[in-house]
Amino acid sequence: MSIYNHKRIGLALSGGGIRAAIYHLGVLKYLAEVGLFDNITSISSVSGASLCVGAIFAVNNNKWTDGERFLSETLPSVCELIQSTDIQKSALLRLPFTPKYWFHRVAMLAQMLEKKWGITGSIQDLPQFPNAPYWEINCTTFETGHRWRFRRDYMGDYLVGKFPTPDLPISHVIAASAGFPILIGPYTLQVEGAKYTLWDGEVFDNLGMEALYKIERGLDSEIDYLIVSDASAVMGKAQHKRGASVANVKRLLDISMHQVYALRSREFHTSIVENGKGAHLQISGAARNYPTTLSTPCKGDFDMILHNGYEVAKSNFEAFASV
Repeated sequence: MSIYNHKRIGLALSGGGIRAAIYHLGVLKYLAEVGLFDNITSISSVSGASLCVGAIFAVNNNKWTDGERFLSETLPSVCELIQSTDIQKSALLRLPFTPKYWFHRVAMLAQMLEKKWGITGSIQDLPQFPNAPYWEINCTTFETGHRWRFRRDYMGDYLVGKFPTPDLPISHVIAASAGFPILIGPYTLQVEGAKYTLWDGEVFDNLGMEALYKIERGLDSEIDYLIVSDASAVMGKAQHKRGASVANVKRLLDISMHQVYALRSREFHTSIVENGKGAHLQISGAARNYPTTLSTPCKGDFDMILHNGYEVAKSNFEAFASV
């Protein structure tokens, strides 16, 4: 059974900085063209994917859209937004003159998302299902080592528990999800007298699958088909640096994350993809080698990554259109 036989589609959108944000737009473009965009009922995002979904809501005044309008209005607006405003460059230019952000770079990122991308409002301003898909924004809780999720109806993690109806700025939540350790840093959250340190959701689950698929339970009850849009970069070879090097620490983190990624993707293929209940759309070619950064690529690279997302989705699903 193919995706065309399912009415409740879940999207797990991986991290990967601005590369991921653009790649996921290409996947969404294909889904909209073939009439599947409106079947999306749940979205789980980490890191750059959270930027992508946040930008979609921003250009629509914190409302969702349908497939037809996504193609005609939303997608062009988001593409223009990303290409015209480099949030990383804007933050770096301002950082030397704002000492209060030197040790709170994630707050600077949140401010750039508000000022440059127009990502404003609270999580409570987002539409409820069925006026929009369930959107789960994922981080990593330093204190527990588990996944911290933000939803319109609650936030929390497996050990900490749930806190209902969080009233936090959307920009802060997205910045926390994209707060890569070392480079951007943690987001500190105070809840009911306790402090939690949140880092990039990629550290726990780079694919963003945990919210919609678990080994012990299978697919979430709210969906019957799961698309994993995977913009993960290739982990190539690297030379060890002498002395105390940030690069060495980052490399060890990359190795650990890569192993988690490999285990999750293999299990997903065996249990879901091979049984016709999902698809793994993995970025390929030159697009996969684009660096993980929040800086806006040149137009040629932007178009190349967007097209890659579209073509990977098309090649995966087109053959099953008549099934």
